[in-house]
Amino acid sequence: MTMREPGFNTSSEPEEADFALLDLAQKDENQLLSWLYQHFDRGEITWESLYQGTELADLWKSGPILIDLRDQTDFCESLIQRYQREPLGMLITAPSVILADLAVHLRSLTTVSVDGKPTLLRYYDPRSTGPLLKVLEPGQKARLIGPARQWHWYRYGKWWQSLEVQAEPAPEQSAPFAITGAQVKEMDDARVRQFATVLADNYRVHIPAEDAEQFALNEVLKAQQAGINLQADQDRWLRMAIRLKGPLLDSPDWKQLAENSNRTAAQILSQLECEQGL
Repeated sequence: MTMREPGFNTSSEPEEADFALLDLAQKDENQLLSWLYQHFDRGEITWESLYQGTELADLWKSGPILIDLRDQTDFCESLIQRYQREPLGMLITAPSVILADLAVHLRSLTTVSVDGKPTLLRYYDPRSTGPLLKVLEPGQKARLIGPARQWHWYRYGKWWQSLEVQAEPAPEQSAPFAITGAQVKEMDDARVRQFATVLADNYRVHIPAEDAEQFALNEVLKAQQAGINLQADQDRWLRMAIRLKGPLLDSPDWKQLAENSNRTAAQILSQLECEQGL
């Protein structure tokens, strides 16, 4: 697999932002809109649906909206606090761009070409933004960011930001943003690797290996192979491996419980946590 620059890094909480993307699909219909309208009594907030004028227009209440945050300090602070609790979207720095122009650009990215087939791209979902930037080529990243300066999103208890790229003019509508099926598959690998890197950073001083990143990645992959798919449970798996001072599946404690047993990996993990007092 080709090694690429990640296209993003960790950052402090954004002090200000010009726009926000809010994914209405993350809550029941009208819940996020109602929350947005509650802030209108402090001044008008302008926004546009990215489904407006597309084949998805009828579904706009369950799609992304672009909000102008300029002169909306209180709402921006509320949005930042909410983004830190829920994966609802991202912030955008684009000081020289107007709402309508940025909406045109971002709207052109909602449906992209994947090996020639139209596909929805949830680039604004903070669970996907980093992995997407990780697998894109430099020209694709510039096209994705478009006229903005930077994107900001919250994931794994940290703020992240895209690296600044040369601003790109809005693309011709006849040329949809394109990625390959191979890149889509690479995104899954990038998600796993990013999560493992975060775990390694969290537990570095306790991990019983010189290469903390590789140890964490190996354990996350082993957990997946054992049917442990939730990240919270993979975190538990790694912590148990740390407690037992080595790869979990190689530990005598795991082997003893797994031997001649019909218990699932999740059941064995829970049993070990009870025995180890975790």
